Amino acid sequence: MSSTIKLSHEKGRISKSILLWCVLCIITFLISIFIHECGHGLANSLRGIECSTGFNRVGDIYKYPKDADFRAEYSSVSDSLLDFGVPATLLLAIIGTVIFCKAKGEKSRIVALSFAATNSIMRLIPCVFVIIVPLITGQIHNEDEYGTGLALVRVTGIPWLVYLPALLSVFISVICTVYLYKKLKVKMSNKRFWGYGFLTLFSFFVTMIIANTLDNLFRINGTAI
Repeated sequence: MSSTIKLSHEKGRISKSILLWCVLCIITFLISIFIHECGHGLANSLRGIECSTGFNRVGDIYKYPKDADFRAEYSSVSDSLLDFGVPATLLLAIIGTVIFCKAKGEKSRIVALSFAATNSIMRLIPCVFVIIVPLITGQIHNEDEYGTGLALVRVTGIPWLVYLPALLSVFISVICTVYLYKKLKVKMSNKRFWGYGFLTLFSFFVTMIIANTLDNLFRINGTAI
């Protein structure tokens, strides 16, 4: 009887831990995506480009993604090496990883872990598509790093540099993930590690649905600086 109660208590604790981790990841994803988009907005303002930013997409100033002409003007903006969106995300991944590896407090480490994991995923997934899709389909998969790569090619005249920003993002994201794995494997099994990794991915896709909704409700309009 006591072993049954103990097992039930353990399952309840695991279920609560899973729920809390998913909620934390969703909150962290939303904060990180918003910072990422604000990075785009700030770079555009410094370039003299007026735009609106939100929780997922950049578009014309005072417009929303639900508007048919959301990117009527912004679609003609040329790619530039000046962009703070991707660097902000990679910086959050690095800082989160360092704090998780160095911090002593359990709460600080969990929050740092969520920022490290979510921001690594935010660049790893799209950049893998940037690199793999052309090899498989011959078609371009346009993400932030690809746009930066086009600007890099325009400046240097070296065609293969178009994939350098994506490769750099993948490299940093993988390094952060490896460090997290090395620290976490001391406390959890591989099965549990990959289980929580799946939960983080699940939280990412849930967050994108929430972010798309918030994107049409809340915008920051940035004028040229």
